[in-house]
This record gives sequence, C-alpha cells and structure tokens, in this order.
Amino acid sequence: MIEIPDLDDTSYEERLEVARKRLPAYDDGWTDHNPSDPGIILLELFAHLADTYTYQLDTVTDQHRRKYLGLLGERQRPPEPATAQLSLAPPAGSDGITVPAGTALTVVDDADTEKRFETDDDIVLTDATLERVVTEHGEGRSDHTQANRKVGMYYRAFGASAEPASALYLGFDGDPFGATDSLALTVAFHDDDLPPVAAHGDEQPRFYPSVNVQWEYCTDYENARRADAWSPLSVTRDGTYAFYRSGRVTLARPEGWAPEEWETDEHGVVGQDAGLCWLRCRILEGGYEIPPQFDSIRLNVVEVSHRSTVENEQLERANPGEPSALTAQHYEFANAPVIDAEIVVDGERWEEVETFDASGPPDSHYVLDREAGTVRFGDGITGQLPQPDATVIAGQYSFGGGREGNVPASATWRFLNPDEELADGCALGDIEVTAASEARGGVDGESLEAAFRRAKRDLDRPYRAVTESDYRYVATHTPGLRVGRATVLVDERTGLGYDETPVEVTVVVVPYAPSGQSRPEPSEGFLDAVERHIDKYRLLTDRVTVEPPRYVDLAFDVEVQTSAWVPESRVKRAVESTLEEYINPVHGFEGDGWPFGRPLYNDELTALLEEVEFVDHVRDLSVNARGRARVDGDGNVMIDSAALFALEGVELDIRAVTADRNGNGNGDGE
Repeated sequence: MIEIPDLDDTSYEERLEVARKRLPAYDDGWTDHNPSDPGIILLELFAHLADTYTYQLDTVTDQHRRKYLGLLGERQRPPEPATAQLSLAPPAGSDGITVPAGTALTVVDDADTEKRFETDDDIVLTDATLERVVTEHGEGRSDHTQANRKVGMYYRAFGASAEPASALYLGFDGDPFGATDSLALTVAFHDDDLPPVAAHGDEQPRFYPSVNVQWEYCTDYENARRADAWSPLSVTRDGTYAFYRSGRVTLARPEGWAPEEWETDEHGVVGQDAGLCWLRCRILEGGYEIPPQFDSIRLNVVEVSHRSTVENEQLERANPGEPSALTAQHYEFANAPVIDAEIVVDGERWEEVETFDASGPPDSHYVLDREAGTVRFGDGITGQLPQPDATVIAGQYSFGGGREGNVPASATWRFLNPDEELADGCALGDIEVTAASEARGGVDGESLEAAFRRAKRDLDRPYRAVTESDYRYVATHTPGLRVGRATVLVDERTGLGYDETPVEVTVVVVPYAPSGQSRPEPSEGFLDAVERHIDKYRLLTDRVTVEPPRYVDLAFDVEVQTSAWVPESRVKRAVESTLEEYINPVHGFEGDGWPFGRPLYNDELTALLEEVEFVDHVRDLSVNARGRARVDGDGNVMIDSAALFALEGVELDIRAVTADRNGNGNGDGE
C-alpha cells in the first residue's frame, strides 16, 4: 500500500467557509450567501476543485517524480569520486617495478579522518630523474627547468607561437626506460588563466587535434644538431590529445636502445649539458589555438580515485519479512554509495538497466540505486523475478565518492598494505608517496530537487539549431573546445527556410586565445569538431559550413603630441599596446572582442589615443588596410560581416612629438 502524504489538511467545508468570509472585503453588496445563489455555487465549485487538486498532489510521491524526470531524459546523478595525482619515489636499485591498477592507499586529512583511494592505472617506476627542460623555437632557446620544478610557475612548452619545427627537449640523469619497455610522462597543463572547456549537456567531446607532433631520441650525440641524429619514438598512449590538456604520454622503448651512447657524452645536446640522456618532441605540422602551457612534466606519477573495491560479497535481503518481499526484492550492499557493480544471481550474471520499463518476464535485469547502496529486481512481469531463496552476490563492486574525498595536498598518504611485495624484494611500503596535487572533483549524489532544477535549466539550452542565435550557441558550446566567439551568416537568397530552397548557413568561429595573441586561427581539427557538433542539431534543410574568420591587417601612421617630456620609445609602446588591445578579436572593443563586420572609425581612434597616458593630442592619424576592406574618404575602415582586424605582422609607424623638459612641444624625443 502506498503511503499518501498530506500536503494540506484543510477540508472542503473549511475552504468554502474561508471564501465566504472574504466576500465583504471584495463586494459589500453581496448579501445572499445561500446555496441557491450563483456566486455561492461558483465558490463551491472552486473549493471542490482545490480539494481535488490537493488530493492529486498528495498522491505524487518521489517515485512518480523520478519517473517524470526519466520521461524528460534525465536522472539523478550518482556520487562522483575525487581524483588526485601522487608522486611515487622507488627505493634505489628498484628500476622497472610496476605498481598495478587497483592498489589501495589511505589518506588522512586535516580533520584526521581516513579515506581510501585506489590507483587507476598500472605505473612502471623509473630511477631516472628529469634534469633539464628546454624549448627551442623561432625566437631562440628557453630553459624551463626551474619553472618545471617550482609550484606556481608555468611555461610555454613550444614557445609563444608553437610553430612547426619548435621542439621541447627533456634531459634525463639516467636511463629513462631503464629495465622497462615504456616511459610514462605526466603532463600538467596550465589552464588557471583560461576559460573552462565548453560543454553541451552530457555530450562527450569529439575533438581530434590536427597538429602533428613527433617524439624522438638522440642516436648521435656528437652531431646532435643534425636532423639525422634523431630517431622517432613510438607513442603507445597520449592522454593529452597532443598537449591540448593534462594527461599521460607513454613512450615505447625503441628497438636497439643503447643508453651507453650518452653516458660518456662530452658535447651536450642543448647547451653544454654533458652526460644527460635526451628525448625531444617536435611540431611537424599544424598549430594550436592556445600554445601549450605546462605547470610541469613529471615521472612516476599515478592518478588515484576515491574508491574501494570489494569482491564476492553476498548481499542481504532488505525486506525479508514483508508480504511484498517476493515481488519487490531489494538487496543491500555492506557499503555505500556504490560506484559500479557486477551482480550474480545463483551463479548467473545479470544485466543492469536504468528502469524496468522495457524489461519482460524472462529478462535478467536489475536496477542499481548507487546512492542508497541497494539493488532491486523485477516482479516477474517487468523483469525476471529471482527465486525466494536465491543467492545474490556482488562479484565485484566499488564504493566511495562524494565531497569527503576532496582532501588538500598537505594530506598524508600511505599504501594500505605496505608489506605487499611487488618485485625483487621491493614492498609497497618501500615506495615513498607524496601528493602531486590536491584531491578534487568529488561530488555528492544529486538530490531529486537539484535534478529537477538542472532539468529546468536544460530546457532553456538550445538543442536544435533553428535561429541564428541557436547556431551561435551550439557552435560556442562545442564539447571539449574553448571557443572565443562565433557569428552566423545566412545567405540572403535563401532566407531562413521559408521556402523549398535549402538554407545556406556559414558559421564563423574564433578560438579563445590569450590577450597577447592578436590573430587567433582555428585549426582544421577545431573547425571539424564544431561542424560535426552543429551537424547533430541543425535542421535537415540547412546546409552548414564552418569557417575561420577573415582578418584584415591594419597599418597605422600616427603622430602624437605629448603633454610632458617622455622617451619616445615609451610613447610608442603605449600607443601600440592600446591599438592592439582595442581591436583584439577576443578581448578587444568593450571586452568581448571586436564585433564582426564593425567599421573602424577614425574619430574613435583619435579619442582613444588621446586617453593614453602622456598623450596630449593626436596630430595626425591615418590607417591602411590589407585584405577585404576599404578606407573611405574620412579615414574609416569598412569590412564585411565575417571579418575582424589584426595587427600581427604589421609595422606601426608612430611618431611622438614630445615636450621638452620645460613643457614646450618642440622636444625631439629620446
């Protein structure tokens, strides 16, 4: 029997009486309160309707609400486990030891509460240390060794522009492959100053980088500057997507690996670093929207999750004594919340489903309530009904998750079973464990109210591209990308689909770029990801293409008068940075980037430059444009609707007439 909640205990008669007492407040001439009066009849009708609606609402339970949520295509989100990165330091002489996935650890935080974590992957430990990190690029050479070691610093792995032929060199003090067949490099991508990657509902990213990078090792240290002194390395795993995000890069030990070639090296590969074993990664072709920027590259780092695994646990019936126990069988886990589980009934593995709506009498299905830590079976009509004396076993399940797993980097970590031996007499307790990052990402299970709020917000999110604003939203929310801006162009000859002519839609996207980049260009992989994402949501009658922006290069001829004596070079830098910031495609104009197709007005430029520090007034200003643009008679630059401005690669001719030290305007600058 369903327990019916009581939202309101007001009876029909009480509602009617309250309504009658309020009549004088609205109409003091209404004196006939008899049942024969038409107005009283209406009051009785409304009181009856209110009583009926209250009863209907009383019968809506959380089970009904969950079913309605499922009809909307949503469900309550289960708890999420926190994750952390740990640095493992093996004892001397234990090169090549493998710490297997699922190895248990415990951590004690500031609250002195112990939590359990497990390693997500196998990790092969190496004795080698990363001694040097150096970048060679078009502007020269940069040493990032200190930045790679120090917390709070980051560096551009391939320089500020990350162009083809740029290379990242890693120098190891020791054989990085050692006694193993692979080398795992954990890359921490620095994204603190970047917007989060876009998301669109629960859709997974489908971005495939078009940049081509090649890992290599040096085979001829005496001629390391020659291209043929390097041989390619095979990449068995790249969790960074070619350095688009944090992750692990696993390199395979090359055939014929001879570490003795570098042990007596006296020449050095980068600078005069003799005695180091060098690997490098070069950009062969393509480019990045955001040049890769790293917090660190580290060895012997393993990722752990807030979870514990249990095997072959027999589950207990939750309601064995109730009359409905045979048709509503619930079994409880010993631990909750449950992250994942494999359920075996009388030796047969059953299949998990979200609901029994599509299950028939013979289907071996079960529904897992992760938050409560219970498993529910069918009633023999929707889903198979287990025998009353069935043995239900969780062959393997993991429990954990929630906010309690978010522990600071200062927490103390250790292996749960320190005496467990790995290889060559090395035990887990011989490995030193330190936190490479805080544990974060742990989220409690979603409440029913929170799930409904999320579903309501989701109703305002466009999932069908019909209008121009829909296309713009879908493009800028391509999962996995950082899209700066987008505009939508519709062929005027086709309109927006009001006739049988296919609609030609062009979506122009600008990738997000740091403020120092004045000409952000999307890669082929970037454009392809946006186009594939839009293709899922466009109308069948629309023909959509995704294109990069059209940049118009500007050349400025500026002469300014300063209000006080200032070195001319300083004035030039101030004017140039002001112009660059003003027309920046992502950050310029009013902070949201230069509007697509907006003209550049000469009067606005003059007013802008006269606000620059030390500038009294602008004596002369002219602008030349290169590309699909024209300059009218007033010096204004007119561009088409898909174009933006850029200064990259254009020299600025800036002359500063500076005041002398007495304040007269006849100084000669520096």
